[in-house]
Amino acid sequence: MKCPICNDHTGIAIDMHSDGYADNLLECTTCGAIWIQEFEGIVLLNKKVA
Repeated sequence: MKCPICNDHTGIAIDMHSDGYADNLLECTTCGAIWIQEFEGIVLLNKKVA
């Protein structure tokens, strides 16, 4: 899996917050992008690029 913004594949993690858990919510630790992986493709939630 690679980041849809910076194309990095080494820093992808499941995004877990204290208010819940989503198994398909992914975060790039390189650029900070957050997206949801679905069967149809991805849904980008932010484009926060550092």
